[in-house]
Amino acid sequence: MRVCILGDAKSVHLQRIVPGLVERGLDVHVISHKPEAIPGATVSKFEVPPFGIGYPHRYYRRQTQYLKRLMRRFDVVHVHFLSDWGFTPEIMADGCFVASPWGSDVVPPPGENPPGADLIASRTTMLRHADCVTSLGPRFARMMADFARIDVERIDLLPLGVDLELFKPAEQCMVESNDRPFRVGFFKGFREVYGATYLMRAIPTVVDVYPRTRFHMIGDGPQLDRCKELSGFYNVDGHIKWIRRQPHANLPNYLAGWDLTVIPSVCESFGVAALESSAMRVPVIASDVGGLPDTVLHNETGLLVPSEAPEQLADAIITLLGDSERRQRMGDAGREFVQRDYDWQEILDKWVTTYGKALDRRAIAV
Repeated sequence: MRVCILGDAKSVHLQRIVPGLVERGLDVHVISHKPEAIPGATVSKFEVPPFGIGYPHRYYRRQTQYLKRLMRRFDVVHVHFLSDWGFTPEIMADGCFVASPWGSDVVPPPGENPPGADLIASRTTMLRHADCVTSLGPRFARMMADFARIDVERIDLLPLGVDLELFKPAEQCMVESNDRPFRVGFFKGFREVYGATYLMRAIPTVVDVYPRTRFHMIGDGPQLDRCKELSGFYNVDGHIKWIRRQPHANLPNYLAGWDLTVIPSVCESFGVAALESSAMRVPVIASDVGGLPDTVLHNETGLLVPSEAPEQLADAIITLLGDSERRQRMGDAGREFVQRDYDWQEILDKWVTTYGKALDRRAIAV
């Protein structure tokens, strides 16, 4: 099967998905505004061809011709993230088209400019006319259906998964040492949507109760300086370790030493970070927003709290830090949850099956 994927070749998700598809025998070509080598695949820049013998028309005609040739060249054309690639119903009708929103293309995150009317129209067009529309989880599927005014039953669930060999906890000692400080981790990055400032406001309350708690804050982003300012304002600098953004493969090394992971997002389409923490047997405290309840099972693999509520976030952290047996139960349940529903190898098989379903639907439509 020949598959053309349009998306950000530098994203950690495509860097994981594409080699997995290649291993399953698919011939994958990636087209990206930001080309980056991906093992096993060919990669090229999204570029409407210049005026010439092969494309002797004005820009929009050349764009249409370019996209139609893609639709005819590949068995499946799969758009990851609904950028304004230029697909119209006429173009999509020339082949099998799959659309996969990632989150902010459907629900604009706070602190970022909302899309204009033309871009919204382009995104809804792709969702309404695709042979297959996929969602990371059921809650995000309902948001997508509302956004595009389509039947939620048309949307196939196609989540991201976790590499259970990479995110694999070491054998843990059953007796927890009283000499080791608690370690609470955050690795979503410092953008407004991920709510790091709310965690900063919760930290003073936590350290009042557990003074030896240490917070590991991983990542970069526009709100990093603001969080460091809050650390100084609340006089908790000594409780925080600032860690630069890490390669994905390094994350298990940090998670292995954490007692809790905190995900205080303001909105979230799914929650891969929550699943990766659970795979490492680390309980998760997360905001009860978007798709996070699909990946954090309340009172089973972690706790859900209201977003933008530092007091309740602090209470949840204190509650779990004070109950080692409950943390262990949640960690064990989290690992089982991910093994059952989000094993990366089984998820990749589902991707291939979804392409087959999309081709069947295209054949029926024609």
